[in-house]
Parts: sequence; structure tokens; C-alpha cells
Amino acid sequence: MMTKIMNYNLFIASVLCLIMSGCYKDKGNYVYEDVNPITIKDEAVTEKLFAQPGSSLQLNPALELNGNEDDLSFQWFAYLNSSAASYSQDSTLIATSRRLDYIVDPSVFTVGEDYKLTYKVTQKKTGVSYFYFYQLSVSDKYTVGWIFLEDKATKADLSMISRSGEVIHNIYTETNPDYPLKNPTSFTISHESVSDQVGRDGKRFYITTEDDAIELDGLTMTKRFDYNYLFFVPPSLKKPSYIGWAGGTGNLAGILINDGKLHVNMVGGFPGAKKFGAPLSSPQGDYDYDLASQTISGTEYTDLYQIFMFDKKHRRFFDVKPNALRRFDDAVQDLDIIDLNNVRMDLIKMDSSHNNVIRNAVMKGLDNETYLLTFKTTRKGEETITESKQKLNAPYLSDALDLTCSTLAPHIYYAHDGKLYRYEITSDNYTVGYTFPATEVTTKIKFQKHGYGNAQARLIACTWNGSEGKVYYFKVNPNGSIGELDKTFTGFGKIVDLAFKY
Repeated sequence: MMTKIMNYNLFIASVLCLIMSGCYKDKGNYVYEDVNPITIKDEAVTEKLFAQPGSSLQLNPALELNGNEDDLSFQWFAYLNSSAASYSQDSTLIATSRRLDYIVDPSVFTVGEDYKLTYKVTQKKTGVSYFYFYQLSVSDKYTVGWIFLEDKATKADLSMISRSGEVIHNIYTETNPDYPLKNPTSFTISHESVSDQVGRDGKRFYITTEDDAIELDGLTMTKRFDYNYLFFVPPSLKKPSYIGWAGGTGNLAGILINDGKLHVNMVGGFPGAKKFGAPLSSPQGDYDYDLASQTISGTEYTDLYQIFMFDKKHRRFFDVKPNALRRFDDAVQDLDIIDLNNVRMDLIKMDSSHNNVIRNAVMKGLDNETYLLTFKTTRKGEETITESKQKLNAPYLSDALDLTCSTLAPHIYYAHDGKLYRYEITSDNYTVGYTFPATEVTTKIKFQKHGYGNAQARLIACTWNGSEGKVYYFKVNPNGSIGELDKTFTGFGKIVDLAFKY
């Protein structure tokens, strides 16, 4: 008991000494340095920076200070700035210069990621530091523009025309030297990001050939998966004709045609990997069908008819569901216009129209005449989805090398015998909009809704003269007529397909 009392008294005495010592005035001699504040600005950069691996990143922030820069040290740091980044992540020092002149190192910066770029200025004498931050996104050089699938003496390749008009050739062959492809037939890009828990979330890119297909990494244009890897159980016969994604916003389904049969990859909120499954049977429960390498979709999640496809063998359309090919009920059709289950015509092209819920199908009848069938993706009450059947007074349309429909006006553009035609559906009239050089044959044409800002549309035509492919950009006037030739690009192989990357 006595020991405890003594320890308590010692503790109280110690506390009193500390309190008393705090009452004495500190008469020490100290030297105080004035801290001259530094202000950092960069009025040349007002938004996020974009850079590509291997490109030069140059920054020259302005410093406002009372003095000179001899007493300053400089550091540039990069931090990963994404949802996957750790709060305790390390930074990477990329430069120690007053101004940044840096070649973006792919071992430091990953394509597709965002970074916080930090500029640190330190006063050597005082040790006080000041900071300025930039937001940096590392992108691929194939960010936005048209990508063209080419046949170069049977070898597949890709070229791109960027939004700025830069042409990049030999993309596939240079990035995939160890996986050559022959006899290309199709190139597609999904219109939405896909989350299948197999590859990184994002849009899906596919090249299809006569006997092979691959999925590409859309950022690097390198092969991501071979054909067999796309399936849970790959088919014994490798005979692809089309791979893509269809369906409205928020209701995507992978569409793969192999040997004329449909395989579907249905993504969604359920866990686990999503791949292409076994072929779907026909509504009759058999596999007696042969699908055309085309598909057309609804636009919204609420559309009743999300995906349309055509059976070449029995000349009928299918309503494609994730687990079934379905026939169209008679109640949803006006059979005096079209019987979608028994069209009795051959498909030339399925495409969008100038109406958001109406789809076009250009057909060749058994009488060798050309027809336009239109049908809806939605249905209200007792209405039917079959809209119209119209005979087209458009010469050579059934033999056109390619055609495309306008999404701004009721027009069809097509190419035949060196001429580019515009057909106006409502007036049943056609005009020749442009004549190509006699040595050139048109291989593909495409309508781009917004080619020049948000005002003027663009028509893209691809030609082949036996040794070189060309790409023509035409302006499309508000009345739908083919306007002036805006740009011409050369140096391509034979273009067999094209898709817009954005």
C-alpha cells in the first residue's frame, strides 16, 4: 500500500513540474525565413489530356513567384486514377525538369486507363512544396474513325481513317504478325460496351474469314481470342460467316453464324463467363435453315422485336430471342402486306430507315423485280408490325454491288456499273449522284448520319481498280441528294467491309 502511495505522489510532482516549466518565457535565439508563395497555372490546358503510348507529352506550366527559379526543384509524378486503383498506391516519377517533355512509356502507362499527373515544385531552402494536377487519359491511336477490312491478295488487313483525316495502313498485319488471316469476309464492332467476364469490358471487335474468325482487342488491335475460344463448346465444322452484337440499348446479344446456323451469347447480370452456346433450332425444332449474314436490331430495351434475321433457304424472317428462333404470330402481321414467315423473296439488304422504329428490307422477288419491305420493332394495342411492301423503280438495284439506307430521309443509295445512285422512296425516283473512273468498281458503301459536326451527313464509297482500293467521302445535302466529293483516300487493299469506331 505504501508503494502505491509513493508512486502516485511522484506522478503528481512530475505533472506540476511540466506545468511550471511552461510558464517560463523561451528566450532562445531563432532565425525565421520568409516563405515566398508560389502560384502554378497552366492556361493552355483546360480539360483532360489525352496521350498515346510512344507519343510526346509536353507541358509548360507558368510559375508566379517572388524570386527566381534557382532555388526550386521539380518533379512530375503519375498516379493511376481509376476505380481499380488502390488508395495506397505508389506514384511513378517520370521527370525532374521545369517543363515536361516526355515520351509516354507503355511500361508505365496502360492504354485505356486514367491517371492523375502531378507537378511538384519545391523550395530547396525551406522545403515547402506546391502542387498542380492534370487529368490524363492514355488512349490508343485507333480512338475514333472508320476502320476498313481489306483483302490484300487473299490476306486480311485493316486500315483506318481517323476523325482528323489521318490514314493508318497495315494495322492488323503489323500488330499480329504471328496470326495471319486469309480470305476476309466481315468486320464488326459492337454498338455498346459488353461485359461477358471473359475479356475486359468494352466494345467487341471481330474479323471473320471464310474458315476462321477472331476477336480483337479494340485498343491495341491485337488478337484477343481465337475462334474456338469464343464458344463453350466449339463446333466441329469451322465455317463462320458473321459475328457481331445485336439488340437494343441494354439488351445485347452476341450473334454468330456458323455453317448457316445461329449461336447466341447472352450477357446480363448473372455471374460467370458468357460465351457462345450451341446452335439454336428453328421454330419447328430442327436445324433446317440457312441464315443470311445480316442482322438488324431494335433500338430500345422496350422494343418487342429486338433482333431480325433472314433464312435464305425458306425465305422467311425470324424473331430472334436469346434462346430461340421464333416465327411471327399472324396476329401481329397484316398478311395482305407481308407474311414475315413466308416472304417468297430473296434478301438483298436489311438496314435501318429514317424512322427510329421501322426497319427496311430490300428484296428481290421471284419475278426479278426489286421490292422494299418495311416493318416495325414495336407494337401498340392491336396494330400490326408489317408496314408496307413497295415495288422500287430503281434500275440495277437488284444487281447492286452494295447499298445503304439513309437514317435521315427516305432514301436508298447504291452502286452499279461505276455509278453512285440515289433512290427516293416516297417519289419513286432515282438520280445518278456520281460517276467513278472507268477502271474502278465499287465494293462497299455506307451512310454516316453525322459526318460533319451534327449538321451534314456523309456517304462513304469504297472502290477497287484491280490493284488499289480507294475511299471517297461525299457530303449528303439536307434534301438527301449526294453532294460534293469532299475527300479521297488511297493506298488500300480491296475493301470488303467497314465499321465506325467511337
